[in-house]
Amino acid sequence: MDSIAERAMVSKATVYAHFASKEVLFRTTLEALAHQSPNPWEALLNMRGPLPVRLLAIADAVVRMAARNALGDAAYGLVRPPALPGQMREEMWTLGFERYDTTMRAVLAREVEQGSLVIDNLPDASVHFFGLMTGMPANAALRGDPLQAPAATPHAYVASALALFLRAYRPQSPAVTTAGKREVPSGF
Repeated sequence: MDSIAERAMVSKATVYAHFASKEVLFRTTLEALAHQSPNPWEALLNMRGPLPVRLLAIADAVVRMAARNALGDAAYGLVRPPALPGQMREEMWTLGFERYDTTMRAVLAREVEQGSLVIDNLPDASVHFFGLMTGMPANAALRGDPLQAPAATPHAYVASALALFLRAYRPQSPAVTTAGKREVPSGF
């Protein structure tokens, strides 16, 4: 609150009077941060080239976003209101991860339509992609934690995770095609 008042060159009381409550100030700040810059995912959605190259660009963006947001998430945890109303939680989802998930589903849907991937459940496939890219090995590699990822670099991990994702959702050769549905292990 002090830094907001200082940057606006007004008193703290003026900031409180303008926003009426900490919740309104928090929501306004969250919305401003979410809309601060254009959505980089739009450029990724419109990217051309081979599928592995495009998905690698998306994966790199996901890993960078996850690493960059870690400090912000920690800071938010220190300043957030003790109990967030349901509406604020929904707004945080909508302004944050939902737009990335929506864009990833659009990318995957386009690839399914073109026959590059075979996906029966786009929401699950999107979650699989984000989970693979930001899972524990990726976090350990980003931190340089030798106990968890002794030989992995972030790029090597992302490349391997992407290869796993592509292998899971690649089209089957005509000789191996079964009933047209992919078997997904339980827990995914």
